[in-house]
Amino acid sequence: MNSSLICSIALLCTPVSVSGALGGVEVTNEASIQSSASTPEGRHALAVAELKRVADDAIDKLSRTDRRFVEDFLESKERVADFMLSGPCDDPSKGLRILASLWKADPQGLADRHEQTTAAAVALTFAMKDWPEDKAFDRYAYFRDSRKANQLHPSFDALETWEKRFVVSAGGNGGYSDVGGWGNDSLVWLRDNVKLPVSDYIGACWQAPYKSDSPFGDTIQGPKYYAPFSNIIHAKRVRDVGGVCGSLSHYGANAARANGIPAITMGEPGHCAYAVRVSKGNWQPAYTLSWQRGLHTSLWGRTWTQLVIQEAAFDNKAAYDVCQAHLWQARALKEKNPDLAEAAYAAALDAQPINVPAWIESVDFLRDVRKPKPEAWSVIGRSIATKLSAYPESAWDVFSRILTPALAALADDAKLDFLVSYHTAIAKEDGPVMWQFDAALEAQSKALGGDNARQLAFFEKVLAIQSASKSWFAPTIAWGQKKFSVDPASSNAYFAVLGRVFSSVDPNSNEAGLRAALGPAILAAEEANNVEAFQALGKAGSSLRKPNPVVVEPFPGDLLSSGGLMKPSTTSQWDHPESHWSVLEEEGGFFHTAAEVKPNVVVRLGKLGDISGIVVLGTDYGYYGGRALPLKVSVSEDGTTWTEVFRTTDPKGPWRIPLAGKATRVQFVKAERDDERHEVFHLAGIRVYGRRLQ
Repeated sequence: MNSSLICSIALLCTPVSVSGALGGVEVTNEASIQSSASTPEGRHALAVAELKRVADDAIDKLSRTDRRFVEDFLESKERVADFMLSGPCDDPSKGLRILASLWKADPQGLADRHEQTTAAAVALTFAMKDWPEDKAFDRYAYFRDSRKANQLHPSFDALETWEKRFVVSAGGNGGYSDVGGWGNDSLVWLRDNVKLPVSDYIGACWQAPYKSDSPFGDTIQGPKYYAPFSNIIHAKRVRDVGGVCGSLSHYGANAARANGIPAITMGEPGHCAYAVRVSKGNWQPAYTLSWQRGLHTSLWGRTWTQLVIQEAAFDNKAAYDVCQAHLWQARALKEKNPDLAEAAYAAALDAQPINVPAWIESVDFLRDVRKPKPEAWSVIGRSIATKLSAYPESAWDVFSRILTPALAALADDAKLDFLVSYHTAIAKEDGPVMWQFDAALEAQSKALGGDNARQLAFFEKVLAIQSASKSWFAPTIAWGQKKFSVDPASSNAYFAVLGRVFSSVDPNSNEAGLRAALGPAILAAEEANNVEAFQALGKAGSSLRKPNPVVVEPFPGDLLSSGGLMKPSTTSQWDHPESHWSVLEEEGGFFHTAAEVKPNVVVRLGKLGDISGIVVLGTDYGYYGGRALPLKVSVSEDGTTWTEVFRTTDPKGPWRIPLAGKATRVQFVKAERDDERHEVFHLAGIRVYGRRLQ
């Protein structure tokens, strides 16, 4: 029994002890599963069997009209592999019809191996839903003829079938026809007029001007924008007339594809962008405004992570081919021999652990057919998270498919550990891109049920684990803040969790991540006027500060500002929220607002007090000292009604403000710059001394 990946689940379900025939090979055990997929001949037999399983009617029909094509095709290892091992085919029957029509129309040209891979790529692409079958030959002929005339980039000849799918998919928001859209006439024009080094295609979009209104005042959102230019090839009129993000991105992507270079367009929130594959494994986003991308062309899915992991899987084509062969075995066996099908799925994942479609198909089979025992779900979950940990979004895509049945089967005390196993696996992986991690956390939290205490316990465990992560620590806090800090019933518990976790984190293990996560949390505590949270988080950030105490003669009494809270009117890129706490302490701190009129900082004292005096420290008394002037200081008992107690234009600080007998009941102190300049404001300390009244 193979013990890797989900194979061990077989021990928790049903043992393998059946046999059957598959692809002409007798399959009796795991050894025969391995042997039948390990050779080109075995994979070819399995591919033909799979093709007949999913498109037998189409093959029978083609055999009556194009018998020679069917016989030659099914006998050719290369041609079958082109069609079956180059990513999924949405409609195999349609794809076979297209491929047969291409061979019938150009038997001489398709004797060339380069044209065979192009034909297969075209057939697989135009087999997608809503792609016009009758336009497939024109697309094939364009790339055939362009290649023969040496008009494509030389790298085109080195592309495999799966890579060519990102080339022949040229087209877009103007439709696939030549009249008025990104059809072959546009491809010819782009091929002949946009010749660039591969990496320069990421800037090709800017050959066209960005214009939302045409020269005649028509908006691009309406039907008349290009109407006066209907006699001009669409690609040319985009460059001459212009357009907005959709037109420009399709221009850039199609310019690359027209020259034989893989490219895609993609949607972003309120925007259209594109990407170019500038070298093997290296997709470069272009005209992009956000990491939230929905790919318009992809073999595995629509997110950027899926593009990256797909590229990594196809880079190991030998492993991909073996993985697919085992999937074909499993599909053929799962109804009549589910035990052996389980072994085939496990072999597929053993061959290529980062093959996401293989994972999805495998866990769906386990979930729906095998129905694992409760203890098996933890094994499955850990396998998913561990093997896909370098791609956290993909790991969650698979993990989420077993979330409901796993939590339903597991005992209450095991549910939390099951979810946490995912975070343990991904914590030390940065991930290839940002993704909607907060949505995953929300789904996991909801899956635990509506108990607020349980969800907070989940948050604390995840936060402690992700404290080691440079990528997922801050997003975890941001999600927790949104979920727990708004409701007064849970906000104190939320901030208490933050204080406990931050206090336990080793700053040397993840200083950048700790700083990035702590800052927003402190600002949230300030916004909520939560003194306890501000104090807990401020103390937790002590390791990130470099104390720079300025010795200034104190006023009589206690340091009333200690234990309080400070809240600047704004923050900025120069601000260091982890140093806000020490602004109120003897060690000295720092805050820095954005540029604004009358910026200020409000200090809530740790205790209501009878003030003897205030010391205000600037960060600089030289060139930058003027940013704090004219400095005005006011006091208040309720934070609403203020009394001015000090004003200065003297740049020489620190400023000592004696107030004995003048501010006998004070809870709040405000320091502000009191003029009409639009400028930043920063101080290093506000120390308030006096007698506590409570």
